Amino acid sequence: MNVYLFGFSKRKNSTKQPVLTDGTLVSVQLKEETSATNPTLILNLKNNQGQPIQPTIYNYVYIPLYLRYYFIVDWQYMNGVWAAFCNVDVLASFKTAIGNTSAYIERSSYASNGNVIDMLYPATADVVISSPTVSNSWRGVAPSGGAYILGVINNNQSYHIGAVTYYAMDNAGLNSLFSYLFGNNIYQAGSITEIGEDLFKSLFNPFQYIVSCMWLPGYPTSYGSVTENVKVGYWTTNVSAYVVSAISEIRYVTAEVPAHPQASRGNYLNYAPYTRITLYCPPFGSVPIDPYFTREGRYLYAKTCIDVATGEAVLNVAFRANTSAVWNNKPCVTKSARMGVPIQIAQVLSDYSGSVSSIVNGIKNTSKENPIAAITGFLGGAIESAIATQMPQVSTSGSNGSFNTFIDEPALVVEHYRIADEDNADLGRPLMAVRTLNTIPGYIKCGEAHFAGVCYENEREKIDEYLMSGFFYE
Repeated sequence: MNVYLFGFSKRKNSTKQPVLTDGTLVSVQLKEETSATNPTLILNLKNNQGQPIQPTIYNYVYIPLYLRYYFIVDWQYMNGVWAAFCNVDVLASFKTAIGNTSAYIERSSYASNGNVIDMLYPATADVVISSPTVSNSWRGVAPSGGAYILGVINNNQSYHIGAVTYYAMDNAGLNSLFSYLFGNNIYQAGSITEIGEDLFKSLFNPFQYIVSCMWLPGYPTSYGSVTENVKVGYWTTNVSAYVVSAISEIRYVTAEVPAHPQASRGNYLNYAPYTRITLYCPPFGSVPIDPYFTREGRYLYAKTCIDVATGEAVLNVAFRANTSAVWNNKPCVTKSARMGVPIQIAQVLSDYSGSVSSIVNGIKNTSKENPIAAITGFLGGAIESAIATQMPQVSTSGSNGSFNTFIDEPALVVEHYRIADEDNADLGRPLMAVRTLNTIPGYIKCGEAHFAGVCYENEREKIDEYLMSGFFYE
């Protein structure tokens, strides 16, 4: 019978077939007691055109009678003829039937699912640490930066929050206000001439109407748009400030999280344990973020809602697809902290209980003889004596907070753990899906295979073994 001999280069676990016209057509005989899957061919030293051949240059053969391709395992010269010992190449022989087979594909060099973690390659000690640019809408470190929120009791009916009106001002504005309250402006504004300025300041203390002073990051203009002269109790000062129009204020911190430098090998590298994301956002501290939420997008969007009255704040961190996308109501982190820094306010308070008691006792002791003289005379001297002897005491309202957490601005740290170099061509990537094999050329590894082509049982077992251990469809 006729066969085609080839000097053919191919992998053992490949469906690759030679082009028949590239082969050498020769006549052969089958050795007695041979098989269809492992035949032994007897050749003379000439091809069908009578030309001499050197058979040992051939390593592959196609037998049309059997419709199979074979590897030549060895050549042996005996009794003046050459014998070729062959072993069937099941992948090439049944390439068409294998290609039409549907199977669950674990790995493929042609197609892959980037969300499936590839455990074939270990992580290395090579860690790429990056710090993307962070933009935020609240800045400033006291005393020059930020805004001072002053809570005052007054008769402002338009912007009351409870019983208090809140004003936003910078450091210069706050200093101007205190200078006004401590100066002689208060006395002059009262149009009082019956008593002296010192007595007036002792009796009428404007600081008792200031209920709080809070420093917050940001600019005074961001807390209100309407300005007016600050009203403290019954006094209207000549210091202008922004009237806080809302009880809460929203600030944002945004940044774009970079992809893993090897993300082309699979999106799973953008998630834990190969990626770690930490947002440092004062005063909330270091906030670890689950990188899985970057599936929503790579733009980090941290929204801070600040209670202007108390300084308490809530941080919500989410991701969105791009810079123009709105808040997606899918926060991955929620934390609470005090963003406002309380500022201590001094108040001048006097204890006149002893003086009043002395006045009352003096009136009682002299009222029997001359009540009118007792009242008028004693008031003239006793009040003067009381004012002279009772020194005002300075007490404080609130306590100073710490600005340490606001020294640094928000920062984002992204750690990417690199994995070992891959060999996609020979080992593929995870696919984990059912596919028809001829639609994904290259390396294929099936999770479970049950070849159903027309072949011998030992050939079927070999084909299933190749499919599940990994082969090349080419």
